[in-house]
Amino acid sequence: MTTKRSWRMQALLAAGAAAPLLIGAAAQAQTATSGSTTTVAKNSTNVSEIVVTATRREQALSKVPESVSAFTAQKMDIQGIKSFADVSKFTPGVTFDPDSHDISIRGIQSSAGSSTTGVYIDDTPVQVRNLGLNANNTLPAVFDLDRVEVLRGPQGTLFGAGSEGGTVRYITVQPSLTHYSANVRAEGDYTEGGGPSYELGAAAGGPIIENKLGFRLSIWDRHDGGYIDRVDYQTLGPTDRNANWVDTLALRAALAWAPVDSVKVTASVDFQNRLQHNYDNYWVSISNPGAGQFLNGTPDPMPDKDKFLMPALKIEWDGPGVTFISNTSYYARKELVGGYSGTLYNLSYFQHFLTGDPNLQSVYGYPSDPQGVPCTNNCGALYPLLNANGPNAANLGSLANYYARNTITNSQYNWTQEFRLQSSKPDSRLQWVIGGFGAFNYQRSTEEINDPELPALTELLWNETMEEAWGEDLLPNGDDYINNTAAHDRQIALFGDATYAILPTVKFEVGLRFAWTHFDYFNSNDGAQDLLDNGGVPATASGHQDEKPLTPKFGLTWQVTPDDMLYGTISKGYRIGGATPPLPEVACGGVFPTQYNSDSVWSYEAGAKGRFFDRSVQASLSAFYITWNNIQQAVYVPLCGIQYTTNVGQASSKGFDFEGQWNLGRAFQLEWSVGYTDAQYTKTALDPFGNILAAKGDWLDIVPWTATIGAQYNFHVFEKSAFLRLDDEFNSKRTHAIPSEDPTTTYYDPGLVPNPATNLLNLRAGVALDPFSVALFANNVLNSHPQLNLSHQDSATALYEAQTFRPLTIGLEVNFKY
Repeated sequence: MTTKRSWRMQALLAAGAAAPLLIGAAAQAQTATSGSTTTVAKNSTNVSEIVVTATRREQALSKVPESVSAFTAQKMDIQGIKSFADVSKFTPGVTFDPDSHDISIRGIQSSAGSSTTGVYIDDTPVQVRNLGLNANNTLPAVFDLDRVEVLRGPQGTLFGAGSEGGTVRYITVQPSLTHYSANVRAEGDYTEGGGPSYELGAAAGGPIIENKLGFRLSIWDRHDGGYIDRVDYQTLGPTDRNANWVDTLALRAALAWAPVDSVKVTASVDFQNRLQHNYDNYWVSISNPGAGQFLNGTPDPMPDKDKFLMPALKIEWDGPGVTFISNTSYYARKELVGGYSGTLYNLSYFQHFLTGDPNLQSVYGYPSDPQGVPCTNNCGALYPLLNANGPNAANLGSLANYYARNTITNSQYNWTQEFRLQSSKPDSRLQWVIGGFGAFNYQRSTEEINDPELPALTELLWNETMEEAWGEDLLPNGDDYINNTAAHDRQIALFGDATYAILPTVKFEVGLRFAWTHFDYFNSNDGAQDLLDNGGVPATASGHQDEKPLTPKFGLTWQVTPDDMLYGTISKGYRIGGATPPLPEVACGGVFPTQYNSDSVWSYEAGAKGRFFDRSVQASLSAFYITWNNIQQAVYVPLCGIQYTTNVGQASSKGFDFEGQWNLGRAFQLEWSVGYTDAQYTKTALDPFGNILAAKGDWLDIVPWTATIGAQYNFHVFEKSAFLRLDDEFNSKRTHAIPSEDPTTTYYDPGLVPNPATNLLNLRAGVALDPFSVALFANNVLNSHPQLNLSHQDSATALYEAQTFRPLTIGLEVNFKY
């Protein structure tokens, strides 16, 4: 099998593929451990080529008729990439939310229903359905990877549901049967006003029995120091310094066996454990970003504990002109997260009962308790319960230290099986792949608020017992609310994709995927705040949704010269539909949908790729227009503080992305990544009662302009190759209103403002001391601290939270590669 792979690779390289991006000026031809890249002459000015599998076949990136960004291990080292948040900075048209881990590609992103972006570890999809609150995707650590591929535009044919906007693929280093390799990386850094960060990772592998049995082992541990202090909101005295620290441990083991030359079996296990001690929000009113002071007074801790285990078995067989691949995997994941502050949420919710504002008061009248009984102790005088600096101690009196804790547990247990049969001769006029895919997923989401002080708070606010005010006492474990949803997500799909060379330089592509999908759920909720007044008995609901989506793709490619290509594609993407628990009719003011259908996009893309000036320049440009119909969206009902998922609204997204690299001689290279996205609603979205959720012309919550420029100077120090690199990332301000900024919508919140334009400057310098390399870096050189993602509990809450860039961070990294 090794021999045949090498033959395919040689054919690719003969077609124009060159070498990988080299680490700095150390153009000393370093071969990647997986064999997906090769070496280049020391004095070459050619822009290095990357071989990817974006089309499920090995192909030079410059020959892939799609908008794809690829990051090799060497490229990520030189750019200082540690996570997908860093990857997104160098990828046009892609934005990343570090809090929810949502990935938006070309404006296609939704916090409800199925994922809009496919996330793969090798051939296994690991994205999560938004079954409940804070269903965040897990993102693998960026260590001992062969590369990361980002495919922009819907990938419904080859990657199926969940790849509606695009796909992110983490390609791991595979065991070699022919040579040994090792990689050790250590780093230590200091963040201004924060705690230190450090990491240590090691990977090694090679043949146990030459050409028969090989292994690969890796371990990576990183601590990211925090820079936001938790404080007592009354005294501002610190209770937990640098509280938003993160620990990540990643382990991987793989064993490859080739019983005969044409067969290879690879068994692997991936494990990752990530703990974020506290979230990244700071309170605006008590912080002073200009002085590097970021404070958070939330009484309850806000951790995020995320752990997954993924064993997989891959079988490959090379036959005459064809390759068969089978991938079997099991993905078990559990995330325990403080999705929101139980203290701040409860106080903001309870104060609704104490105000006369007709937009906020309970359906039961003003002033009243949750059961609609008029106040008997002038409870309106206690409004507000939250002010700009935290809980209102003066009004809360003896309950000034009131504390409630929210916990959300999301679990995934996914079985996936894929079979592929594909052509393996790159010089054939017909290139094709056919396959079958099956996924059997179980997911569970549990949301609970533990509130042992609610009886005392109820007496204070309404002079009533829990039973009188809420109709139900606390649950035995102290919860005032618990919501459990368990769901099964199943799909079976058949797919095929073929590319035929009509002429030697003109190729036509057609792909099709047909799937049978099933979703079902069972929900139960209980507690004083379930609002169903169900006599103390848990309320239950169930539902299901079955669909048969069809996703085609068409493409046309013209290889104008061996180095220049024009292409056009038309493709469809979709997300599986589902069901949503019913809302309490009386408390929420009506009857709401209990299921939602799949939504879909049609994408029209035209692009060009070329290598110019003796291949010293490589560039790709694509323009796109996407229509998004029947959008799955989470709809919040202010009256009862609950949300449901439904299909509402239509949108379009149009724009372009432009990226490339220019080697100006042997000493200087320039890289760029520029993207523009205009994504807006094309039809007014209404709730079941005719209220406007999003008006025609409102924008989706995306950054329209993204641009990153990288400049690198290569030189020698004492006959050792060295480099100096600068990367500047720019995100523009959004100039059009999103629904929460539009006064005509029910989501309008005059206190929220869009993020400002931002600029992030990073510097990096290194030297190659073969087999070691050393790099000194400074991230956020200008110590920029823009106010980002401004939020509060609701429009009546004066307490605002925000996020910002990690302050200036300086560090040293040492790599050993063999």
